[in-house]
Amino acid sequence: MKKLIYILIASTLLFTSCKKEEFKPVSQEIEEAGTTNEGLRIYGKYVLISGEMFVTNLETNKKTSYNHFDATKTISSLRYSGSEFDIENLEQGVTTWSFYQPDMVPGYGEFVLNEDTTNPMGFYVTKSDWTIVEHPTSTIDNMQLGGSARPIEGYVDDYNLNIVVIYVEDAYESIDGYNCKYYSALKFKKIEEW
Repeated sequence: MKKLIYILIASTLLFTSCKKEEFKPVSQEIEEAGTTNEGLRIYGKYVLISGEMFVTNLETNKKTSYNHFDATKTISSLRYSGSEFDIENLEQGVTTWSFYQPDMVPGYGEFVLNEDTTNPMGFYVTKSDWTIVEHPTSTIDNMQLGGSARPIEGYVDDYNLNIVVIYVEDAYESIDGYNCKYYSALKFKKIEEW
């Protein structure tokens, strides 16, 4: 029994000590441990450098991961069965995501895909969540997400190189006859700050 308790405590310490720094929607910036004035803010422009899709078979509980890119593949999709919307198209080293700050929180800023500033999406920010949504002025004729939303979470992967991982596209789909759930972890490098 003592060994079991020791293993549980050791496991808890191991997992909590490996946690990545999370972007904080409350303050809109991340502060590196040991600093007080420096931070990495979500607002700015990012270029996609890599990505991975994580799939869980809900019937067998088998977990599988797939790299979005490799030495011969530079184009992929956030959707397992192929893209339906432009935001789901991924191209390594080409796809850019830009986040613009709202006037107040909670509120709507803008999300710009691939520098298309004439057709921005909305970026809804609360004290605890970020969501890419249809632009507040969009109509049924110019929706870019089919009326849906893309909640995202971000973590600093390398503070010195301005590299973050953004988790997106928590979706359900039938894959090979099984009910599955999947999401992607996309690694971006911040190339512009505002």
